[in-house]
Amino acid sequence: MQQQVGYQILDHTADKGVRAWGRTLEELFENASRGMYRLVVDPTGKQAELSFPIRVEETDPVDRSDLLVKWLRELIYLTDVHKAVFTDFTVHRVTETSVEGEARGFIVEDNAVLDGAPVKAVTYHGLRLEQTSEGWVAEFYVDV
Repeated sequence: MQQQVGYQILDHTADKGVRAWGRTLEELFENASRGMYRLVVDPTGKQAELSFPIRVEETDPVDRSDLLVKWLRELIYLTDVHKAVFTDFTVHRVTETSVEGEARGFIVEDNAVLDGAPVKAVTYHGLRLEQTSEGWVAEFYVDV
């Protein structure tokens, strides 16, 4: 499966992109989250100080790429509300209608400690999520 890290940062004219992969959907969602937050902060040496349980769901079965966007948007929402930056993720379960997991990170009092601009939104531009012979791959872009 591609590279060891589980995600790759993509260059785009106006936005930033992430290509993530994993053997399972759960691992893919974890790596997509890591990739998105790598745009903001280098997690090396950062100790998680807080943890948030996360559950996103739809009433009807949806395309899993929609669930990925909803999951990432929930992370951005938690960042905005709690001034938290996340560096570690555990996704317990991905179904056709829901994602359950946990995000761990730390409070950011001053944006000067960040390595990049905060992510404002996940877009549908260039969004893809597909199963391959080696697992799952997703690609998405964010506004910063």
